Amino acid sequence: MNDQFIKIDLFALIIILGVIQGLFLSFFFLNKRIRQKPSNLYLGFVMLFLSLIILEIFLNYSGYMVKMLRIDNFSEPLSLAVAPVMYFYIYSTITGKQPGRVWIHMLPMIFWFIYSIIYYTYPVELKYAQYMDYHHTELTTEIPKAPYSSDPWYLREYINEMLMVQITLYLIASLVFIKRTFKLLELPFFAGNVKPLSWLRTFVFLMFLVLLSVIIVKTVFVADVGDYIIASLISVVIYTTSFNVIKSSDFFQENIADPLNPRKKYVKSALDDVEKEKILQQLKTCMEVDKDFKNNLVSLPFLAKKLVTPVHHISQVINEKLGQSFFEMIALYRVEEAKTILLDKTKNNLTIEEIADDVGYNSKSAFNRSFKKHTGKTPSEYRLNQEEKDKI
Repeated sequence: MNDQFIKIDLFALIIILGVIQGLFLSFFFLNKRIRQKPSNLYLGFVMLFLSLIILEIFLNYSGYMVKMLRIDNFSEPLSLAVAPVMYFYIYSTITGKQPGRVWIHMLPMIFWFIYSIIYYTYPVELKYAQYMDYHHTELTTEIPKAPYSSDPWYLREYINEMLMVQITLYLIASLVFIKRTFKLLELPFFAGNVKPLSWLRTFVFLMFLVLLSVIIVKTVFVADVGDYIIASLISVVIYTTSFNVIKSSDFFQENIADPLNPRKKYVKSALDDVEKEKILQQLKTCMEVDKDFKNNLVSLPFLAKKLVTPVHHISQVINEKLGQSFFEMIALYRVEEAKTILLDKTKNNLTIEEIADDVGYNSKSAFNRSFKKHTGKTPSEYRLNQEEKDKI
């Protein structure tokens, strides 16, 4: 087991950098505070699983696997977890809720892990011979006789087909769910900059490309020799996800001058005071009559389509007339609505989670933070305080 077969080329670099980036993303999204939001939790696991899968491909492609053959095939069961967890990510992003019966979707992964234990116990010498036979077909390798079959039910012969069918079904379900959500919002499926739907649509299309690469590679190449192509494309998915996370960060939204002088960035705007007042009244109708803030997917593009007004004009009116950002305006309306519900004695049976969901928040923790920021109390404290006043 020397170093003569170890190689590092452009593909190896692309893959290992994808591994590092993916592990970083998974660490970020699985952080104790951030993972409280269901969508973050599932995206963290998607990134973790993809990272471990391409890590094994990197080890095989670069030749480093010969130094750690005891863990050969360690990521194979995870391949059966990526598609369902990806669907959970999409479902929880759109609904803000945990999907039901998650464990049922994880059964194929659990079963395959148990089934693979037989192979994990193979002698290292046998794994080495098999590795050389798969990845260095130019050599004549004598493979020792296996002490027992690692595939007693002959399932391993069909693992690629089973995996492709599973991924296809979950991707189709994800795409249908996203398309239905666009329709509910009365938006065309290919509408741009409709966060987070436009990103989810892009993410699913990228995963379809990964699926296509799996089909082509497994058809053209023998054994696992072409897996580096799949891993390179998965790395691109990870890089794209990182870019989307950075692009969506509040870090880049404003500079110091904007909140101090909000009119400065609109100095070239063609909107006059009459038009601004008209847009303001339309916005108030959307918030106070239609209560669009209750929609957890409400966005500037959503309001722009509804009011047939450019996004930057709506943003300008909110900044100048209300002295707020779009997100501050939405948060204030949601908190005021929540206060009304909390003070309503006929709704005392509602839990804080139910109220959070009703006013448009995806999670209880986000609701608590926003409510306390505006009132100085958590929703529970606010309700308890009112109950004590009523007793006096």
